[in-house]
Amino acid sequence: MNRSRSATLPWTRFITSVLWLLTLLPTTPLPADTSATVADKYGRGLLWRIERDGTAPSYLFGTLHSEDPRVLDLAPPVREALERAKSFTMEVVADADAMGIMAQQMFYHDGRTLAAVAGDDIYRRARKALADEGLPDLGLERQKPWVVVMMLSMPKPRTGIFLDVMLQAQAAAENKPIFGLETIGEQLAVFDEMPVTDQVALLKETLDNHKQLRGQIEALTTHYLARDLAGIMKLADRYRPANSRVYDTVMRRLLADRNLKMIERMRPRLAEGNAFIAVGAGHLAGPQGLLPLLERAGYRLHAVY
Repeated sequence: MNRSRSATLPWTRFITSVLWLLTLLPTTPLPADTSATVADKYGRGLLWRIERDGTAPSYLFGTLHSEDPRVLDLAPPVREALERAKSFTMEVVADADAMGIMAQQMFYHDGRTLAAVAGDDIYRRARKALADEGLPDLGLERQKPWVVVMMLSMPKPRTGIFLDVMLQAQAAAENKPIFGLETIGEQLAVFDEMPVTDQVALLKETLDNHKQLRGQIEALTTHYLARDLAGIMKLADRYRPANSRVYDTVMRRLLADRNLKMIERMRPRLAEGNAFIAVGAGHLAGPQGLLPLLERAGYRLHAVY
């Protein structure tokens, strides 16, 4: 997907809520025989130089889908790499096309309702939880369970400017070609194609625990600001939900499956050289993370920041 100039739009809150959840759930625990090696090599660093003979180096930057001023304050090495880059690539490009796709996928169009698929009790709890968070419940009757999960998993907005949006806007202002590693349809399909029973289980888990989100957000932000990828990964165990089967299924769809696709779609940009690629920090490390996958593909990696 290629957009030469993608506008920053006010409705990107829902896109960023999807992206936030993708980062909020870090990778599954590492197998015992690889955990020490991966943690040592890829345990710290947000900006990585990617090198291969015959092409100019490119950079992979781990993001946090946050509007925290501490996160938005780019370190000089990150800012300089972005300014020098020939192209900018992100997980999904937030543009007008995405809005129509979201509108179609967020709601049931076949007569089903949230109360019918999730039960009256969960529906009432969802409405109350949204009200408690100051979030709109307009159209809740026809929303799919995963949509409510997204809304409740998102930190309360303050400025509407998230790191991903800011980076995209900067790249557009500098007339850089902008690419997406996924389409919004593919990203939403991670949740939309889950069995309804699993969506309902995920919603119930979210309703049971959403008040703990503030602590989880702060813990994740603290590790991110310390460039502590290993610490981000360990949060998976601390916040592991009771329904392990659904969790493991979601994690496979969120990370392992998507990372393989992302690697393939990065290749043209890496072959061009001098690319700046920004993805959620939770995608970087781990046995199926982008960093070890790139190394296995023959690239040399070095933590710059």
